[in-house]
Amino acid sequence: MATLVDRNDRSIAWGPALIAGIIAMVVLVIVEIAFSWAMRGQSPWHPLVVFGTATLDAFMPGTHAGGGPRTMAIGCALLIALGALSGIVLAYIVDRLGVVSAAIAGVVFGLAMFAIDLYALARTFPVLADLRDWMSALAYAIQGALAAGLYKASTHHERPLAMPKGPDLRDLRHAPLV
Repeated sequence: MATLVDRNDRSIAWGPALIAGIIAMVVLVIVEIAFSWAMRGQSPWHPLVVFGTATLDAFMPGTHAGGGPRTMAIGCALLIALGALSGIVLAYIVDRLGVVSAAIAGVVFGLAMFAIDLYALARTFPVLADLRDWMSALAYAIQGALAAGLYKASTHHERPLAMPKGPDLRDLRHAPLV
């Protein structure tokens, strides 16, 4: 049985997408830690505690998460998983874009993630509202642009640079009329 594949079907490079998403999420965490410590006047580990607390509230409602190493480790695990997932989603979005367009799409994607995480999900998990400021918006925008850029940089050699040659219709202008 033959399988027909549409010319517009596309497949992303899964490995680079996962790695780009995880690396970009690690950068988001580093930026959030720096902002918490230097600008917000909070513990540098506050962002990890916030995400860990939200995760624990989701899976074990009614338990008090605290702010210890277990909560931070759960926050790290959540962010790595979200980084991998966002890398895959973003790879599908930017796969056929140029580098600059991909970076712009990554910024928009990052800001959409910011809105979903810190506004929509904060209704269910109010602890997320602690990170609702311009610094987190900037961190999310950086994360999206970086994930898109890393994906494009790691897969640029896999794409053909020129379109396949077909008939050149410009040659028809000198053809005899029949």
